Amino acid sequence: MFPGTLSDNTQNALAILGKSDVLYDAYLAGGSSLALQLGHRLSLDFDFFNEKEFNPQKKEESLKKLGQYEVQVQTDDTMVGVFNTVKFSLFPYNYPLIAPTKVFSEVRLASCEDIAAMKLVAITDRGTKKDYIDLFFLAKTFSFEKMFEFYDKKYHLFAQNKLTVLKSMQYFVDADGSDMPEMLIKTSWEDVKQFMQEETKKLAEKYL
Repeated sequence: MFPGTLSDNTQNALAILGKSDVLYDAYLAGGSSLALQLGHRLSLDFDFFNEKEFNPQKKEESLKKLGQYEVQVQTDDTMVGVFNTVKFSLFPYNYPLIAPTKVFSEVRLASCEDIAAMKLVAITDRGTKKDYIDLFFLAKTFSFEKMFEFYDKKYHLFAQNKLTVLKSMQYFVDADGSDMPEMLIKTSWEDVKQFMQEETKKLAEKYL
């Protein structure tokens, strides 16, 4: 694990959450989970996914007992807010985990396999620089063919969505306007885009 990818305050907030029962059925995914496992960039927020339905009002009450929690968005099944100055979100997520979680600071982390599948979904919906950079570093461990297998195992939709996924792999209009994350491994946005374009060209010959 690479705890240095989280600030001291973010690590402290995570430790408080890990010692509580707020995240009993939840796991951390997104950039923070991946950064802890790969060590490639800093991450500043918590994206939690709950395997079962939950009561946001009760979760809010629990969070306010643990520290300072400010509600930003709350619906019948969604929470977005700030916990001890760290952006926090919790969503129900019915798609199964495809690989065992890991544990950091008593918090479950989604596997790189699961995050790879989720990042492919993210780039089809207004992807950011962070999403493409995360895929760039995941590709140092898994081929995109393997990541497509993870996507299909998790969502059972690759056959229907392969064209959308491949197009999204080299569509950077939204990402170009997003913020560049603070990298711990030197990486340029132009190199990431070039890599994605080259990979997409090879993959298109195989899948289309």
